[in-house]
Amino acid sequence: MFTALVPVSDATTDARPARTQHLDLNGVTVALVDNGKPRTSELLQYIAEELRAMYGITVIGPFRTDSAMVMSDAQLDDVAARCDVVLNGLGDCGSCSASSIVVSTAFETRGIPAVAICTKPFAPTARAIAARQGRPDQRFVTVAHPLSSLPDEELRERALDALPQVLDILGAREPVSTNS
Repeated sequence: MFTALVPVSDATTDARPARTQHLDLNGVTVALVDNGKPRTSELLQYIAEELRAMYGITVIGPFRTDSAMVMSDAQLDDVAARCDVVLNGLGDCGSCSASSIVVSTAFETRGIPAVAICTKPFAPTARAIAARQGRPDQRFVTVAHPLSSLPDEELRERALDALPQVLDILGAREPVSTNS
């Protein structure tokens, strides 16, 4: 059992409305942003493989965050100019959960839909940081903890568990098969 302590107040900054648009993922470019936590790159790649098979997406990255697991403005601007959607993570401790949400909200502020991935024990931290970023309704994927020590097959299963949440957050639906 994990207890996550949230080292921030409940106060929020200028709230911004949550994104309400629905996305057509067919052929979009998805950037993978890796904060350097073990197995993050693999998890993001597994999710991207599924999106590529479903929607024919183009994947760029993974991009690594600067120091302290947060992207610089220059990095954010560069990646935002090259993609339509961002998948980022991994939040499986307090500071990396916070940084994952900061990165996602920074992309959202730039008009790029972004989905952060956190493990369940750190969801309270992620929610608190989203509120502090002015996005109390920011949604993010939650998966079972831990991830960093999982063998490939179990990590792939977690990616498959995350996929419906990614699609829901983006407002996308699984494409209808044309095979009869």
